[in-house]
Amino acid sequence: MEIHFNIKDIFYAPRSALNLAKVLTFLRANIAGYTAYLFANYLALFLSGNTFIGIWQNHGVYPCAYMYDLNWYSSILFWTSSVYWFLAVYGAMCAVSRITLKELKGNYFYSIHDAHSFIGKNWRAIILTPITIIIILAFYILATSFFGVLSKIPWIGSIIISVPFFIYLIGAVFSVFTIYTLLVSIVFTPAIVGTTNEDTMGSVFNSYMLAWRYPFQIIAYKLILIPLTYLSQLFLLTIIGFGFKIMNLIFSNSILMGERFTAILGNAASVAVPKKLIDTIFGLLSVNFYNFFIPSTFQKTDGVDLLSIFIIGFFMLIVVLICFSYALSVFSTGTVYILNIFKKKSGINLIEADDNEDLIFDTNENDKKAQIQHK
Repeated sequence: MEIHFNIKDIFYAPRSALNLAKVLTFLRANIAGYTAYLFANYLALFLSGNTFIGIWQNHGVYPCAYMYDLNWYSSILFWTSSVYWFLAVYGAMCAVSRITLKELKGNYFYSIHDAHSFIGKNWRAIILTPITIIIILAFYILATSFFGVLSKIPWIGSIIISVPFFIYLIGAVFSVFTIYTLLVSIVFTPAIVGTTNEDTMGSVFNSYMLAWRYPFQIIAYKLILIPLTYLSQLFLLTIIGFGFKIMNLIFSNSILMGERFTAILGNAASVAVPKKLIDTIFGLLSVNFYNFFIPSTFQKTDGVDLLSIFIIGFFMLIVVLICFSYALSVFSTGTVYILNIFKKKSGINLIEADDNEDLIFDTNENDKKAQIQHK
């Protein structure tokens, strides 16, 4: 793949993301996260007074306990499972960033196991980088609150506020910038750690430098990558939808299973791929999409057919998670390409750099040479 170190590289993301190692990395994270989320939400709703049958009828395989008035321990179950799923995906983003870097270097044999071993050694930087920036922001809020309390002192309170007014203004502007940096760090930290092998402080520094030097480029590139991710997932779902359509045309033939297969496939799809899910993804396009690709029938099923519906529904659910994993793969791969563009502008070539070195953004605009700090 030819790297241009400009906006053209972002459009390689959908093709590069269609990589077995990358999709499987996210699939493993999504299966673990979804399983924990599913059981925790069912348990949370049950402990809040709902029956399992009622939960199944209302939510199926996509429950959301947050929609209900929960007791405190049910809320803990919901938020714990949600955070666990997020962290599983967040770690997988770093692993895929590492795989993408190795791919750019020409190492196509970097395995999922190697990527997960890398996460095991660097997970603290992935989690602690945004937390560190939150602590910096919290310190400013606490400091200003302290001086706000001092301002209530009679006679000298107004002096305490007025004399260092300019300092307060600078701090307020810095806090706004820190909030933007926090958003940048949440998006870029997995890519920063995965490609530069930075520790927590190095990742924080890189996040601030990204936000300071390329604020508008970050927004512009992400406004390209996000629709590209959506369209890539739409394309993949359309291909899979045509697969369902062809299967239904073949097996629903009167010579084979006939309407029985349509009933089995339709009922399995209504559970694993409910219309509400398609509405959420496609919006106004969902009606035509669902009616064209998903077979519908009023034929009743029983006996062995119910077992077939369960098995096919399980595989359809895996397909849904694969599509979601591919979308995450596109986003993570594109983020690595964006970071590579910014690094190149700073005088650092991630592709040519030694994997055993920490890469820091060049802080001197006139000096385009890479500053490399050996561990």
